[in-house]
Amino acid sequence: MVTIVMRTFERPVLLARAVASVQQQSFSDWQLIIVNNGGEPRTVDEVVRIAAQRSTVSNGVITVLHLAERVGMEVASNAGLAATESEYFVIHDDDDSWNSKFLESTVAHLSTHAGDVAVVTGFVKMHETMRGDKVWPEREEEFWLVPGRLTFRGMIGANTFPPIAALFRRRLLDEVGSFDETLPVLGDWEFNLRAVKAGTFGFIPERLARYHVRTSDSDRTAGNSVTVGQDLHRDVKLQLQQRWTNEPAVNGVNKGQMSLSAQAVLEAQEMQQQLDEANRKLDEANRRLQLPWRRVVRSVLDPVHGFRAVMRIVRRLLGK
Repeated sequence: MVTIVMRTFERPVLLARAVASVQQQSFSDWQLIIVNNGGEPRTVDEVVRIAAQRSTVSNGVITVLHLAERVGMEVASNAGLAATESEYFVIHDDDDSWNSKFLESTVAHLSTHAGDVAVVTGFVKMHETMRGDKVWPEREEEFWLVPGRLTFRGMIGANTFPPIAALFRRRLLDEVGSFDETLPVLGDWEFNLRAVKAGTFGFIPERLARYHVRTSDSDRTAGNSVTVGQDLHRDVKLQLQQRWTNEPAVNGVNKGQMSLSAQAVLEAQEMQQQLDEANRKLDEANRRLQLPWRRVVRSVLDPVHGFRAVMRIVRRLLGK
């Protein structure tokens, strides 16, 4: 029922974790196609061989598509989809992971919500450090997502969820087209904006997906495109907005201008959140600084209180 496309390039440790995430699914009617994007074939084949030995899943199938040379992410995604057939599909990056109930929950949702063309789950952002073949978690961030962010207006200003959190109906590829192969990044955002025009994106609030990002202390080769390629993401986003600005307006609304306006609102909200957090920390620091002075003033005004405070300190030092 489900095709899982996993693009990879020379990251066997992360790839092994991602494959294990698929194998641990409670829903087993899936085909995982690993698109080796120009990397060493033997490395990927070895990961799959070891994964097959530990698998207890009877229906899940893992296949590998070796590309002779490295191509863009969306070219690799389309190649994986073209080589498979299924009712649903998902793009599972080789560094992300799932809760074991992800496929079971998302397939059940689309099976009972005929009007939804996709379903997105809640997710957590996992900050981790990777050096060599070692990777360890640093902190977990619960990402804010609500149904309103899964509409065209909610998504036009920025990409609101990673591919790991979404399951799509395959018929979307016939209705709105495949992933835009001219885009080096943000192909998922551009596709989502076309897909949401074809139907509703359902939402499962439970955080069933884990979006992994490496810290700045990690090896650069282990980085995410969104972190090590921040300038590229910004440039491609501007190119898309310019492309949409040049398109004719629909019902008096220009898609490019709408995206720029929505982005400005989101950036203002983010700046306000950062300012509120900074003020909260400042207030907390002021309270901590004022507390010792309050004690000093109270001791001067009330010598008995000061004497008792000193005696309490002495008793603690003496262990009484």
